[in-house]
Amino acid sequence: MVDAAPAFWDSPSIEEWWRLVFVLAGIGALIGAGEGIRILLRWPPEFTRKLVHVSVGVLVFFAPQIFTVPLPAVVLAVVFIIVNLLAIRFGLLKGMHGTGRPTFGTVYYPLAFLILVLIFWYRQPLIISLSILVLALGDAGAAIVGELKRAPATFSLSGDRKSLEGSMTMFLVSFAVLFLGLTQLDPGFGGHYDYILAAAGIAAATATAWEALSSRGLDNLSIPLSVAFVLWYFLIPDSRTDVQQFTMGSAFAIAVAVVSYQFKFLSASGAVATYLLATVVFGIGGWKWTIPILVFFVLSSILSRIGRNRKAEAEEFFEKSGPRDWAQVFANGGAAGIFVVCSFVEPDVPWYPLYLGSLAAVTADTWGTEIGLLSGRKPLLITSFKPVAAGSSGGVTLPGSAGGLGGSLLIGVSALPWLPDARILPWIVLAGLAGSLFDSFLGATVQGIYRCPVCGKSTERKRHCNNQPTVRRMGIEGINNDAVNWGCALMGAGVIAVSGFG
Repeated sequence: MVDAAPAFWDSPSIEEWWRLVFVLAGIGALIGAGEGIRILLRWPPEFTRKLVHVSVGVLVFFAPQIFTVPLPAVVLAVVFIIVNLLAIRFGLLKGMHGTGRPTFGTVYYPLAFLILVLIFWYRQPLIISLSILVLALGDAGAAIVGELKRAPATFSLSGDRKSLEGSMTMFLVSFAVLFLGLTQLDPGFGGHYDYILAAAGIAAATATAWEALSSRGLDNLSIPLSVAFVLWYFLIPDSRTDVQQFTMGSAFAIAVAVVSYQFKFLSASGAVATYLLATVVFGIGGWKWTIPILVFFVLSSILSRIGRNRKAEAEEFFEKSGPRDWAQVFANGGAAGIFVVCSFVEPDVPWYPLYLGSLAAVTADTWGTEIGLLSGRKPLLITSFKPVAAGSSGGVTLPGSAGGLGGSLLIGVSALPWLPDARILPWIVLAGLAGSLFDSFLGATVQGIYRCPVCGKSTERKRHCNNQPTVRRMGIEGINNDAVNWGCALMGAGVIAVSGFG
């Protein structure tokens, strides 16, 4: 008789519950030691935090060997999510939380572990161990090297200051952990070092990119989850996975990011975000998913460079001008990237039309803005049809709308070889129009608009003339153009969803 497969919520033995007690006690002792070192030696909280960070990570690495069923690991994660939330709330355990800035990193750490356990415990526990170890050693190494270096080359992509030396350390340590872990712990590779090098290299590069881009402790979540996703692709192959395509896609993503940065289409943070997004789109999707987003990105970037002098006055209104940053990259392509991931996780759902709808919407919006500014026509506010200044949020022009329709049509045409039904094409164009109009509506109603006290002009910027703070005159604080662009992309996908093709 064949034994039944273990259920996820199978109750562990008494012995394993005792193991959980010892693990909890061990982690508690590590935290207590960190607090004691901080108080007795008067070390800065960052050093003791990293001591606990590394020690706990190494201990958690062995969780799949300590427990035979996942329930104790789930309990372990939940306990420390709650404990760390309470510690942050009441200002306790400063050796773990006292980093000089508000952060929920110590909550994201066990949360990441919980997510990995829920997904990979029975599928491939090695993914749990290596993802957590990369976080424990790589991230800690980056922080320590960056702080010990007397004059590091620092940069800031999204808020936190990082160092070039720290990022290099992050990559090297992560690569070493992954390469050694895959060669020593997974006999399934059978000496295929090219395969191991590809898996370790892409996962380490992805982890390093997320460490550089994340702020306020979010890297404790983004690093292990991104490493786990890459390892999932390599360690759990099936008919959907093409390792060679994924490897070439990651290399192509680096090339696109570097070239775009050199041509000043992207800022440094935008280039890093583009690498992360493009690795997913190019690596998982292949040409079918790559061509439409390349059409959007390349042609929109070129269009934004045309007539810069004519657009200069209008760009004073915009919150951001010049090369796109990470938030703009994700606002325009993030929804598309999510649909690519969904196509990998749930391949039986028709995600591709939704993907095209989101791209058509952001293309129509981008082209509508750029062509509208080039036309020189006075835009009309979409909610009242009254004339407004060029570049104003919520303003629309006839040439801009026509250009937006052309852009969304081009997205559909670029995907024609892969469309399951040519009747989708008009819906893609309609998705572009609906998304761009919805973007204008949000811009006219809920997007935060400010007035400069120096020049009296309206602007999306919170600081204007001589870096003086502006005063909000309409809209909602915190809803900026990036949030509006997310709404635009999702509206485009929503139109495809109701069409019956998505």
